[in-house]
Amino acid sequence: MFIILPVGMNYQTRRLPIVTFTLIGLNVLIYLISLVFTLTQGKDAIEWIYGHLWLIPADSAWHPYLTSMFVHEGFFHLLGNMLYLFLFGCCVEDIIGRWRFTALYLLGGLAAEFAYIAGTPAHFASEIPMGGASGAISACMGAYLPLRSKVHIDFKYFGMFFFRVFSGEFSLAAWVVITFWFLKDVFFAVLSYNINEGGGGVAFGAHVGGFVAGLGLIGLHKLFSPKQNAETKRGPMRVPVRKAAPVAARAPVANVNETPTLYVYQGETQYGPYNLFQIQQMMADGSVTSDAQYWSEGMTDWRSIAELADGVVS
Repeated sequence: MFIILPVGMNYQTRRLPIVTFTLIGLNVLIYLISLVFTLTQGKDAIEWIYGHLWLIPADSAWHPYLTSMFVHEGFFHLLGNMLYLFLFGCCVEDIIGRWRFTALYLLGGLAAEFAYIAGTPAHFASEIPMGGASGAISACMGAYLPLRSKVHIDFKYFGMFFFRVFSGEFSLAAWVVITFWFLKDVFFAVLSYNINEGGGGVAFGAHVGGFVAGLGLIGLHKLFSPKQNAETKRGPMRVPVRKAAPVAARAPVANVNETPTLYVYQGETQYGPYNLFQIQQMMADGSVTSDAQYWSEGMTDWRSIAELADGVVS
């Protein structure tokens, strides 16, 4: 027996991932309610859950396209999905914002369902139930790839060989891990279609569809993000790093309650707004490095964030 689990990544969220936690809570709550009804009502409850909450393409109802994203076959199905949702969802939500992340998650889940339907021989006439959050989570992974491809994902492994337990940890670049995961799903999607004729089991086609949707949606986000469209008001999004401009004045002591007006540009991504206190805290804990840049309303260009280490502004 050998198990590998992702346990972390080099990222510190700058705001509480409310949407991700809410989605995890909904998935767990629906699973627990379904479990209670199954244990108390037996076969009748199982038939009702599959008939009303899972997606059966041959059924003309619209709501299973949404509810099927929140149902799971068993505890380990739920546990695995929630682990990946926590790891990737928190990061993507923090980078692109809560409302955009909500839209990405739901649209990615819908794209995954339609990809699954397209990959079954009967298509919309199929009576095979589909359920699970993995399609929407695959969209999160597809979105994560272009946002943070160069960071590393940490793993722990556990195994048993001749009754001897061993364990350890390692890390790999995100682009290696996610690319391998995607190609594996493409392979098994084609294999399962040809061998099982689109039958039951893991919906690898849904994973592929969700991933491609997430990748495409984050591409659109980068092209049409309001922050990028407002370049003329905020200054260019990408500028070469250069020496800090001459200091004109020293800022007062940073106030934790000060109105956030400062934007940070680091790692090809813009964050903010923050106040001076928040930026100095992030610099102190290492989540913002000295090669980052900052911008605020009224500034003609981006400046080195190193200027703010001692509270210096112009």
